[in-house]
Parts: sequence; C-alpha cells; structure tokens
Amino acid sequence: MAHSLPHVLCTTYLIALSLVWLPSQTSASVAGRTEFEILMNGKPVGRHSVSVSRANDLTTVRIAVDMAGKIGPIGFTYSHRCEETWRGQQLTSLDCTDKENRTIKSVEAKFSGDQLVVNGSGFKGKAPTGIVPSSWWRRSTVNQARLLDSRDGKLSRVNVDRIGSDIVLINGNAVQTNHYRLRGTVNKDIWYDNAGRWVRTAFKIAGQRFDYRKLTPLAASPHE
Repeated sequence: MAHSLPHVLCTTYLIALSLVWLPSQTSASVAGRTEFEILMNGKPVGRHSVSVSRANDLTTVRIAVDMAGKIGPIGFTYSHRCEETWRGQQLTSLDCTDKENRTIKSVEAKFSGDQLVVNGSGFKGKAPTGIVPSSWWRRSTVNQARLLDSRDGKLSRVNVDRIGSDIVLINGNAVQTNHYRLRGTVNKDIWYDNAGRWVRTAFKIAGQRFDYRKLTPLAASPHE
C-alpha cells in the first residue's frame, strides 16, 4: 500500500542564515500533546500522537502512529516513530522509522553548515534550508510547495487550497477551524483551529475513508 497511511501523513528560504539561530517568542513552538483516534470507514483502527517539549531554545517533537486493520480480505499493519528537533523555525534534525506490513523505510536529517542533509531510503542529499517535514502538527505545513517526507526523506511536491471555515466537534465542543486540501505527492484534507492547532485529518485509500478524531483536550495541544 504505497503512499497509503497517515504520513501519506511554497518552500521557505531564510533571508539570512543568522536568522535561523535567533530564538524568539514569536518563533518558539508551544509545548503540549495531541492524540487522535484513526477511523477507517467509521471504525477505529489506530492512534496517532504528537508530543512537543521545549528546553531553552530547542523544541523536541516525538511522534507515534500505530494502525492495524483490513481492506477487503487483505490485512495491514502500520507503525511510525519519529523525533524532530527545531531551533525556532529551523528543523535541525529528524530521525524516523516507518514500517508498513513488512516494508521498512527510514530517514535521518541533520542541519550541517547552512544545509539540511538528508539520508533517507527515498532520498539522500541536501534539502532546502526552510523545508518542513510531513508531520502535520505545524500549521505552516500548508504554506509549503514542497515537504520533507517523514517516512523516507523524499522531497514531495504539494499543492494546497484553503477550502474555507468549518466547525469541528472536539470532545463535544464546536470549534471554528480552517480547512485545507493538499494534492500532489500527498493527498489529504487537514484542519487547524484559529490558534494553529491541528484538529483533524481525512483521506481516502483504495476506496476506504480514513478520518482522525481528536481525543486530547484542545487547550493542551502543541502548535508553532
């Protein structure tokens, strides 16, 4: 099931390298944790969690995805583990392992000199300095024309349209959100609230409808 699960889940260039390393309150991510139940055709098949912590000017992000189910008679299992580190708006390292059934993919990336150097099963080389990984917790993901695929390191092209404003129910509460549609290497719909917190994702694979239902309180959610 290539390009099939959650990480199936305009490139930003910084004006001066020195700006990358200047932490500020406006560029610092807000720590927190969000967890989603993943539904396939309305039935639970897994969980997706993102935990963000901060220490001095560094932000650490830990991501875990686990799924298991069947599409027709064919069963699938999926797991994804990833750790990101950020300094301000700059991704400084990435370490991810992705397992779909028996297929294993991985990517490591480190900021070296003035470049993000990627070593992945899908791409090895230099990535644009301001590129954002396809981990979705940052609202600025929808401002990109290219994403660093958190499964294998490929530099994926994506087109993003803002669909409009929607109401999403979170733990019984109606929340005003902004709805975006991503098409290209990545195909999915994604919703963020007005504070930039990730609140929902939906996509289709092999005729099956997948939807993320947020489990944790909105106020505790991380955002950039």
